[in-house]
This record gives sequence, C-alpha cells and structure tokens, in this order.
Amino acid sequence: MPRAQRTYIPAAGHDWLLPFYDPFVKLMRGALAHRQLIDQAHLQPGQRILEIGCGTGNLTILVKTLYPAIEVVGLDPDPKALDRARRKADRQRVSVELDRGFSDELQYPDVSFDRVLSAFMFHHLKRDEKKQSLHEITARAQTRRLPTPARLWRGTRPFRRFSRSPTSPK
Repeated sequence: MPRAQRTYIPAAGHDWLLPFYDPFVKLMRGALAHRQLIDQAHLQPGQRILEIGCGTGNLTILVKTLYPAIEVVGLDPDPKALDRARRKADRQRVSVELDRGFSDELQYPDVSFDRVLSAFMFHHLKRDEKKQSLHEITARAQTRRLPTPARLWRGTRPFRRFSRSPTSPK
C-alpha cells in the first residue's frame, strides 16, 4: 500500500495525546524497561542499531546517550512523533538518524544492523503486520536472537500500581 494511504496508531493512541506520551511513559517506569532491553542487547561501540517504532525517541536517544560510539537509527510512521524525537535529540545534543517508515516495510539493506530493538510498539500491529515485521527485522539484523517480552518485563512490573486488585499483595 502506498505510504500516503497507510494508517498507523500514534504513540499515545491519538494525535492530541502525544504531548502526554512521555510523561505517561515516565510514570509507568518505561526507562527501566528500556535499560533492561539495552542490557539484553549487549551493545558494543561501533555497532549500528535500529529501533523500530521509535515514537518520540526515548529508547533511541537513551541508546545514543549511553553508547555515543554506536550509530543509532529510529524508525516510526508518525511524523509528529518523529518531530518530537528530533527536538529531544537536539536538546540533548545527541546525533541520531530518524526515518519515517513502517516495520513491515523496512527500507534498509539486509544485514545492515547489528541489533534491532523495539519497545512498546508491537501491540499496535495486526497479526500479519507482526509476522512481516519479524521477517523484515531478522533480515536486517546480524544477530538473530530477539529478547522476549517475558525476559524483558521479568521483575520490572511497570504497571503494578495500576493493575493491583484490592486483595493482591503489595
């Protein structure tokens, strides 16, 4: 489908909620999940990293901040989120590439990244888009091991305070 006709779900679900996305992710301890994902990726200087569904750039910018000698590319279909990510990267004085595109139609050559990361994005995709995205990711990444959600979220419990029932232990 031509890019102009493709639809996507914005980072916060609706364009008007985008200004609230980053504070919400902070409240939900998203940075903890990002750091765990980064730890699992075993990043090294000189690598080239792609984040699909980078949204407002939180993970992309964090990778570049922690690993300045890594080339980081963020990909997202939402131009408003990418604009916000560019402003954040400029404010933090980090150099990242931010591209507009879809995870199931990656525009990069095969085996062009050492790692492909993604956080808080796959739940937005339909089943066939998830399958095609995983195919695209494994074609682009030199490492075929993908962190699983169970390993990523083990011990973080970012939604604990909002999902606890009145009888659950604290």
